[in-house]
Amino acid sequence: MVRKQDQIRGCLLGAAAGDAMGYCVKELSPEEIQEKYGPQGLQGYDTYNGYAPISSHTQMAMFTANGLLFGATRGALRGVMAPYVNYLEAFYRDWADTQRSRKAQGRPFAWLSCLEELHSRRAPDNTVLYALEQPRAGTMDEPINRSRGPSGLTRCMPIGLFLNPRETGREEIALLGAESAALTQGDPLGFLPAAVLADLINRIVYDRPDSFRSALHKSISAVNRQFSMKYRQLSSLWELLYRAEELADKGTPPWEALAALSSSDAPGVLAGACYVCLKFPGDFDRGIVAAVNHGGDSAATGAVAGGLLGAMLGTEGIPEFYLEPLELRGILEELADDLFQGCPMSRDPNLFDDQWDQKYIQRTY
Repeated sequence: MVRKQDQIRGCLLGAAAGDAMGYCVKELSPEEIQEKYGPQGLQGYDTYNGYAPISSHTQMAMFTANGLLFGATRGALRGVMAPYVNYLEAFYRDWADTQRSRKAQGRPFAWLSCLEELHSRRAPDNTVLYALEQPRAGTMDEPINRSRGPSGLTRCMPIGLFLNPRETGREEIALLGAESAALTQGDPLGFLPAAVLADLINRIVYDRPDSFRSALHKSISAVNRQFSMKYRQLSSLWELLYRAEELADKGTPPWEALAALSSSDAPGVLAGACYVCLKFPGDFDRGIVAAVNHGGDSAATGAVAGGLLGAMLGTEGIPEFYLEPLELRGILEELADDLFQGCPMSRDPNLFDDQWDQKYIQRTY
């Protein structure tokens, strides 16, 4: 397995591991976490029937990957395609149908919708579900609500993994991150953190930076140039991210640091995850434990921190005890490998891949 493929796997699996770890303490206060798991808090999965269940954060990230690959396949086979954000909206609607008890009308676009395991309600954000019930989802210019929730942030990581900056400019990658989040999160501080994360993941996987810190600074600088003239709210996001860096450098304990960063909305979740990566570079285990033990959105912070650490370390840096019981591990690995490979077919009839055809054309896999 080449390094980039391993990093893409590491990102998706790491994000799912952090999500699953935080999912079981998502609704608990720090005091309740310590009362239930001891003074050090949760130190590993709280498994259910031997599995570590994922939440809606991982489910939506999987549908993001499926949507990107579906759009790219159409482009490869037809020579033209709609903007990626159009496919993502359709695929998020497919995901929303898996969260409802009533049967969806019409055939889904996502082959993931064929999997019974994904027809499971895992604490979806009601704001997101409501947005996806409307005839038109939101855009950056025509917001659907004023939400700063982290759902748009946690699902955007496949964008940074899939789009090669040599073929798609970094500004387009950051913009797609923001657009994908704006479908359901209307406040600029609900969708701009996704632009930062998509850019940051992309730099980690495609540029091999010397450190997480250097990649983060480059992402902040690039996104600031791209969006600051229109969105003055970015200054408060930068304050949080620099505060996260300061807390990591000072050695502030995780419980205290994550409380200070208010890790419950998109800016706070991104800042909390960056604090974890700055404080525990190269240590997935300690990083994930720190990311989920706080009173904010533990699943979201765990997912973003796990995705960032996994992208930096690859699967070799993720202890097997996080991977072995992880729900849907095989499907996550398959999606990661598809993101790495891209569509193997073209308009040349001699190039045909039966499995790819079943997944991204027939949608019957």
